[in-house]
Amino acid sequence: MRLIQFARVGSAALCWLLLISDVAYALDVEVYAGQPFGVGRVTATVASAGPAAPLEDERFTVASPDGRVLYPVIKEEPARRLLRRLLDIDAPRSVTIYFLFRGDQPFELETFAPTEQRIRVAPQTNPQAHQVLLDQWWQQYANRWKSLRATPQFPPVVENFLAANLSRRLGKTLPEPTGGFLAGLTPKKTVWDELFNSESHQLTLDQQLLAAPLAGAGQPMPLPAPLPWFNLPEPDADLKGVGIEPMALHVPVECFYLRFGNFTNYLWFRDLSKKWQGDLGNMLLRRGIDRASTQRLEQQLSLRENALAKILGPQVIADVAMIGLDPYMPQGAAVGILFQAKANPLLANDLMTQRRQALKNYPDAAESTVKIAERDVSLVATPGGEVRSYYVQDGDFHLVTTSERLVQRFLLAGQGEGSLGASAGFLGVRKQMPVSRDDAIFAYISPEFFKSLTSPAIWIESQRRARSAREVKLLELAQLEAKAEGVEATTVEQLIAAGLLPAGFGQRSDGSQLVVLDRTASDSLRGRPGLFRPAAEVEVTSVTAVEAAAYRDFAERFGQEIAQLPPIGVAIERRPTTGGETLVAEVWATPLSDVKLGRLPTTFGPPSGERLAPVVGNVVSAEAVLDSPLPFGANAGEPNHLFLGVRDFRTPLVVDNGSIGAGAAPAELVRMYVGAWPKPGLLTLFTGEALAQGEQPIPGAQSTWQAKRDDFLLISFKPDLVREVLPQLRMVPVEHPGQLWIDVADLTDKQLAAAVNAFGYMRARETSVAASRLMNTLANQLNVPRSECQAIAETLMDGKFVCPLGGKYELVDVTGGEPMWTSSAIRPQNRFMLTAAPDDFQLPLLTWFRGLRAEARLDRDALNAHVEIDMAASAMP
Repeated sequence: MRLIQFARVGSAALCWLLLISDVAYALDVEVYAGQPFGVGRVTATVASAGPAAPLEDERFTVASPDGRVLYPVIKEEPARRLLRRLLDIDAPRSVTIYFLFRGDQPFELETFAPTEQRIRVAPQTNPQAHQVLLDQWWQQYANRWKSLRATPQFPPVVENFLAANLSRRLGKTLPEPTGGFLAGLTPKKTVWDELFNSESHQLTLDQQLLAAPLAGAGQPMPLPAPLPWFNLPEPDADLKGVGIEPMALHVPVECFYLRFGNFTNYLWFRDLSKKWQGDLGNMLLRRGIDRASTQRLEQQLSLRENALAKILGPQVIADVAMIGLDPYMPQGAAVGILFQAKANPLLANDLMTQRRQALKNYPDAAESTVKIAERDVSLVATPGGEVRSYYVQDGDFHLVTTSERLVQRFLLAGQGEGSLGASAGFLGVRKQMPVSRDDAIFAYISPEFFKSLTSPAIWIESQRRARSAREVKLLELAQLEAKAEGVEATTVEQLIAAGLLPAGFGQRSDGSQLVVLDRTASDSLRGRPGLFRPAAEVEVTSVTAVEAAAYRDFAERFGQEIAQLPPIGVAIERRPTTGGETLVAEVWATPLSDVKLGRLPTTFGPPSGERLAPVVGNVVSAEAVLDSPLPFGANAGEPNHLFLGVRDFRTPLVVDNGSIGAGAAPAELVRMYVGAWPKPGLLTLFTGEALAQGEQPIPGAQSTWQAKRDDFLLISFKPDLVREVLPQLRMVPVEHPGQLWIDVADLTDKQLAAAVNAFGYMRARETSVAASRLMNTLANQLNVPRSECQAIAETLMDGKFVCPLGGKYELVDVTGGEPMWTSSAIRPQNRFMLTAAPDDFQLPLLTWFRGLRAEARLDRDALNAHVEIDMAASAMP
């Protein structure tokens, strides 16, 4: 025993010596002049009154009064961080910061750790030492970029730009994505990123644009061959007899289709969206940025209903739908609102009144009549695209859209050429989801929609416009970089000459150019980002060899990952309840031939006509019918019901190193059980050597307890929970056979709500801090005046920052340091590191969620899901 105690004391002493050794290097400075930048390193004593994590704390930085210090990065020391955690030390003793600088004359170095410590330094001339230190700086700078790319709350647009640009300028190599064990924790790039222009894909485009110009040399090539797409058979007599809404016969088959059924449902959806700031994702966890996509679309279409329209609308309008040829709302999409009139003159007059109002609101707007598909069509538009509204009437159907192509296809569909209502996919979905249902929303996405999106012309144009939009942002960042480095350069040509943009930047194979007028950048062919011409209206007649190769690579990966998209229908019904309402969602995807579903078909067993009866006391219940994953043994190939239940209790949580985590052993973390019926199946991997044969719990593997009754096997960390639940287990028949069932109780009065709320606060705070990080990064990396950082950051992100905690972003004074951006809703003790979850925070989800029931079925030809969500009246408009 004394030997063990001695070993512990010795280990602790060694740890303390390692940590205290940091102090010996306090204010240690190493600075070498060089070209194009000098490089330095400073180690300073941390002067913090509370917990501190320098890597995640923008207070820790270096600067100089004359702005010569640039691109600081904190040295990451995981070994010492681990020692501090073992010894329960809240802050490091010292911090090391690398940086670059301009010139070779002495300068004042301001080190913030986080209190300012100033020293005058004189750069030395030592090329070999300069190169060694520059390599160390780059290693830390690139690793910081890699970690931010892996788990960004906000995309690290500034860090990504600087890392990619400095990599090219200094001849350095950016590290590859993390490999090994951590690779599985990093989201993998998929074809969906390219198809929908995700934030991750935008960062990749930035790197490509900064590494080299867009390859446009060589002879133009014809469009590559399209993806192989298997058309559904023509509707048979059975499908042709399916009832559909008249509107569907006027919708082009390649459009997405969001139908409301009547004007009242349309207004309800509009008001619901407005209540949650135009993003229904805010119902779960508030987002950190408002891009005002809905308002921009309303502005372009010149559609804004007034109070009188809300009253008279149901008397004038029979049906409403949103339709579109693409999903590219942030850049500028081909979308429209389609109305079916009860009274054509009244509806036409109202729409024309709104269009005349747009002419008053925008002095440069003009109205004209254009000929499309042999029909006269009204167009109200501004030169900049703020308004681009086509209006055409075809019988009782009135379309207002941003797209000339959509007008053309609408008119042709009404004549029977490629209408949604006549397609086999739509009729197949409508057979499962009859038009007679009382749905508030019916959404349908056709295979033809994805066939169009993945066609060579649309895909290549989508990538061209994505690059064009990113060029605008890279130009803005390069101008900031030039200013920070004291370079007189603002135009593309000047920035290329200064090496701040690569040669050939802005040159494009389609002849378009990046045009800058009055500090506003636009595309000479497409217009301003956010107001681009729809992709379907930009003709693509030839491509470069690089574009053709990129499309072939995309097509190959699409075929491997997805192959074919089935017709997909989603219907949402509203059912009033006491104190709120229940939203009932039904999903159908059929047929599934030629669709790659990964391991799903082999994971699930055949649909079962029975499931586990409700267990009293469960907060969460889940059950799945699985094929046995064991290739050998008595249970091979047998379907089994695997089920679990989570009971209510207060989960012990603690704040550790800025994150909320478990405050106890796994056995104490959650009160739950798992079970199987009628065979153990997958659970044999976790039962240990002995398999329970009776109702009395016996010890199992990894601190578990198990027991068996009839054909039910039950496992839990708690033997009393096994005794409590096992007698309740029985199977009951179900109305619709299925393979997956999930039930979640109302969390209002549950202790588990505290844990859900705490994790929600951590995520909301991370999102809030990410916005602050972006603003502070502009100041720390590019010497942007701190008072200007919010406006510039919002321009880079194409939206307004909205603190998910409900606060406002503001500059706050830091004792002894530089002012920092943070949210007014974050308490002082949580501003720079999470130390305690506040009691007064409430996750938006918990304000309205009152329960959920879901079931799903997958067979060879169809995927069907049924979900019911109970909601409080506070969630509704």
